[in-house]
Amino acid sequence: MSIKTLAILIFSILLSLSQSWAQTPEDSTRIQFQELKDRLDGISENMATLNSDVSILKWVKISGYIQARYEYNDSSKYGVAGGYDVSKNLNANNFYIRRGRIKFTVQPGSFSKYVIYFDASKNTVSLKEAYVELYKTIQAYNFTLTFGQFNWPFGYEIEYSSSKRDFPERSLAENNLFKGERDRGVNLTWAFPKYLQFNAGLFQGYGIEDKNFTWFDPTKAKDVIARAKAKLGMVDVGVSGYWGKAYIPGSAAVPGVTTWYDKNGNGVIDPDEIKTTAPKAAVPAVEKDKRRYGADAQVYLDVLPIGGTGIRGELYLAKDYNKTANDSLADEMGWYLWLSQNIYTKFGAAARYDYWDPNTDSNAKNDATGTLSLAFHYFWDSYVRITTAYDIPHQLKESSIFSKYSGDKKDNRFTLQFQFMF
Repeated sequence: MSIKTLAILIFSILLSLSQSWAQTPEDSTRIQFQELKDRLDGISENMATLNSDVSILKWVKISGYIQARYEYNDSSKYGVAGGYDVSKNLNANNFYIRRGRIKFTVQPGSFSKYVIYFDASKNTVSLKEAYVELYKTIQAYNFTLTFGQFNWPFGYEIEYSSSKRDFPERSLAENNLFKGERDRGVNLTWAFPKYLQFNAGLFQGYGIEDKNFTWFDPTKAKDVIARAKAKLGMVDVGVSGYWGKAYIPGSAAVPGVTTWYDKNGNGVIDPDEIKTTAPKAAVPAVEKDKRRYGADAQVYLDVLPIGGTGIRGELYLAKDYNKTANDSLADEMGWYLWLSQNIYTKFGAAARYDYWDPNTDSNAKNDATGTLSLAFHYFWDSYVRITTAYDIPHQLKESSIFSKYSGDKKDNRFTLQFQFMF
């Protein structure tokens, strides 16, 4: 190392030491304060980001329920080979998940809401609901516009959640006329102060569980639903109407076919060796009007010392497409009467009679069904309800609403269900 380089190095070290010695306590404090300020600024930025994320989470509500079941049907007594419909249910003695629902609701303010609702049941996962709701208040009236996939605004039972219902399934009339309880469309709700509410909507008309028209409507016209209901304290009443089109698919023409089979092997066409099938003309698809009307009432009483009492009833009248009525429109009728009773805070019991006639024509006999359902609940805690239910369906005699037909099948059903709701 040269003398010149050594001198420069020594000078640099001395300069550095002189600056360090010249630093005052105030300078050190100032540096520490700046470092602390930088750290606090970083924490503030992180808190601002966290607050933004938390505010978004406040918009979101997650709810749902699970229904785990054991079900035993009387047809199981006959074994796999002796069931009434072995192609569909070889053994009606099963554990399964009837409903596994989860619902996401996003509501950023008081003017709109978004909902998406999924179901995992048995061996499938499906989309139950997906809709947007807009809210508007004009003077004392509240308006709600719902657009997407949601419950049909018809009657009481459709919109009454399966997590609250006493019985494993809805009535036969509802299951036949409004299978799946939901459709795609738009609905306007007009709520008057305190008592009255009106609904009017346009819908596809086939619901979310139709096998032929899963998401599209084969008819140009949309179905119309209107409903009015009133809350009168202990009594609620409602009336509903449905007007739409029933699409009955056609079939292509089938030409007649002539075949020859040489029975005796002589190579000659003998008269008894020729078979000819008659041609079938094309059947065009047709659209026919369908109508559904309903009336419902609910009475809530608090007169017994053991708990509240609820009495519910609903009537369905319809003219609808019905495969059991020679592929034509049939007059249909259904109704139910439902009694439920709370027993202190831990127990509940219910009974229901459910009637359904798919064709009220006097010539169509022994085709109505009457079902007596009994249920008992035990509330394990505020989240879990354990239910036992027994359904006794009867094929009814001629035009009777109670008398059993002599050819009625033994298909009573026992259900044990554990429900968790959050």
